[in-house]
Amino acid sequence: MQPRTNAGRRTRNTVVVALIVAGLWAGIALTRGAARADDSGQDGPVGHFSRAVQLIRG
Repeated sequence: MQPRTNAGRRTRNTVVVALIVAGLWAGIALTRGAARADDSGQDGPVGHFSRAVQLIRG
């Protein structure tokens, strides 16, 4: 079996770093969205759920 090349290692490392950055970005975005308080209650997951219920009810 041929040993792994430097290009293969760089590609793997790039993919791992990209996944870590994407995960951190998503976590920060979710945290900011959850921390933002809105009196109308239409932001965040609960707001999206209530909007979906309104669409289903017509």
